[in-house]
Amino acid sequence: MENSVFLPFELIIEILLRLPVKPLLRFRCVSKSWLSLISSNTFATSHFEHAATHRRFFIKRSALQPLSIDVDSSFHDASACASLSLDFIRSQRCIEIRGCFRGFLYFNNDTHIYLLNPSTGVFKQIPDFPIILNDGFELLSGFVYYQPTDDYLIVSGFCEYVDALVTSPMKLMIFSLRADKWKPIEVASHLPYRETSVAEFTPKCGLFLNGSIHWMVHNYETSKNVIIAFDIKEMTISEIALPDDFIFSYSREYSIYYDLLEVGGLINAWVKDLNTVKIWVMQKYGVHSSWTKIIQFSLCPVLHKSLDIVCLTKCGDIVGTNNKLGLVKLNDKGQLLESRLLDTYPLVVYTESLFSLPNTGQT
Repeated sequence: MENSVFLPFELIIEILLRLPVKPLLRFRCVSKSWLSLISSNTFATSHFEHAATHRRFFIKRSALQPLSIDVDSSFHDASACASLSLDFIRSQRCIEIRGCFRGFLYFNNDTHIYLLNPSTGVFKQIPDFPIILNDGFELLSGFVYYQPTDDYLIVSGFCEYVDALVTSPMKLMIFSLRADKWKPIEVASHLPYRETSVAEFTPKCGLFLNGSIHWMVHNYETSKNVIIAFDIKEMTISEIALPDDFIFSYSREYSIYYDLLEVGGLINAWVKDLNTVKIWVMQKYGVHSSWTKIIQFSLCPVLHKSLDIVCLTKCGDIVGTNNKLGLVKLNDKGQLLESRLLDTYPLVVYTESLFSLPNTGQT
């Protein structure tokens, strides 16, 4: 008779914590103890912390199931790509992703707003934005998890037109998932912000870091592009100056792309200006003198018309989208490493998670 192998439950937990979400969802059927373990918030939190370096692209494809691709693998590695069985998303004709946090996507279609965990399929429709923007537009959107109250929060910044060319100062509203309602944010300071001088009227997704949501905007009183930081706890806004040489050179021939990235817990600012890409990192949060340019290169001819940077890989390669080639990967010298022709709008980077939504009657 062969000896049976016994694994301590603590070791089983350590093994399970290192597995992707998909097999874990299947393993809930193994036993009641496994179901209880994998379904617990404690396990979900530990699993997310283990998986935090394993990021994936979420790509909504027309008439097809969404595609998920491992950020740090080859775009053509079949084992790193997976079609997500999300009929709910597939049926949406057009969606706009406005934020991502703890594995959840915050997006809207033509009529409603949703939260979705693409790893588990959990989704929830949330109340529509209470102000109809017939005479204005949404400028900023931010989506975060606020641990002190175990709540998911959405922040929206919007402007209203005074006349055909002039908008009012930006106003803010916040949505609490626990309260299930929107409310205005009263801030002490005047908010003279609008889209940067080269932006289209699409909401910019905020970058959450150091307890604040960050956006790159234009201060029309100082005529400068700046970063604004909205402190979730204090409900206040402050400005962070961009690098002194962060300058756009407008051209009818070249599209200009720019935004913020979080890399290793630090804010990075980037711009694709004419045919040149530049990336800066703020080595010490809030200290202007700590801005350091870490990357600058000229794009190869096939890319010079467009490059929208999405993220950096673990090894420092740059991943973005291009109008001709779809998803592209470049090294820090600007050499094209690989590309994959995909309909890459919308595209977002997310981390797989087992998290559910707190007390919401989720679907």
